[in-house]
Amino acid sequence: MPAYFATQALLAEGWAHNVRLDVDAAGMLTAITPDSTAQDAVRLSGPVIPGMPNLHSHAFQRVMAGLAEVGRKPAGQFLDLA
Repeated sequence: MPAYFATQALLAEGWAHNVRLDVDAAGMLTAITPDSTAQDAVRLSGPVIPGMPNLHSHAFQRVMAGLAEVGRKPAGQFLDLA
């Protein structure tokens, strides 16, 4: 399976040097080995940091749904045919 090599990587313990990242066929990390050698691994340029999952939410929009449509239309509003 593919392997990657980073000269620096941010791990749970802090910054590590010469880190080998082994990946399985599904793209999941199977091993993280600091103080390693590149060997046959693909060399990555620059430091490697953990990916951040999508943390944003649109929950607030459920509360706001329909608020813009509440109330009477002011006289002379564009396309007011009534």
